[in-house]
Amino acid sequence: MTEMDFTLLGADPRFMYLKRRLELDGHRLTPTSPNQIAPPSWRQGVPYYSDPIYTIENAALTAEGALELLMRRSNRGLAGMEVLVAGFGRIGGFLAGMLSSLGARVTVAARSEAARAAARSRGLRAVDMDHIPPVFDGVINTIPAPVLNGDYGGALCIDLASAPGGWASDAPVLKAPGLPGLYAPKAAADVMAEAIYRVMEEDKHHG
Repeated sequence: MTEMDFTLLGADPRFMYLKRRLELDGHRLTPTSPNQIAPPSWRQGVPYYSDPIYTIENAALTAEGALELLMRRSNRGLAGMEVLVAGFGRIGGFLAGMLSSLGARVTVAARSEAARAAARSRGLRAVDMDHIPPVFDGVINTIPAPVLNGDYGGALCIDLASAPGGWASDAPVLKAPGLPGLYAPKAAADVMAEAIYRVMEEDKHHG
């Protein structure tokens, strides 16, 4: 692989490991370069966040981090826990599957009938966003829009979405965006580095 210059902008938990990975691979970190990496805004630099493999691997790490957070902050075990997962995209799909495999009773809330059908095909309960039951032990949102209300009977509410988040009320919510970098920064940095390399190679072939 051709040696390249990279600039890391901002303070991201993954950067310590990303810097080490890039340097071990023979690349240089400089104060200014055309290859600027600036999460979480994604407004500058290599568009690795749109790499399809990155989105899958990062979603899996996000789901793992949300599961760990739920287990650590809840006052009960997962077996038999009633958990609502709002949204059934990549993160919601991974998370619902992980929870179900550990014995949680998972309900998926989604506006799309196709998404609800996909959830039911995996043995999960599924409801429309307008017909969510009022009580859960845990609620985890993956939708970046205010679609939820209240605390659902005192549930542990976790919001994985970026601003404005998923709650349309002032319920007590544990905000947890950017989980991969907090939960598993080294793994998240490796996922980021591999995506950057794939995008670079693709640009080179199309350049």
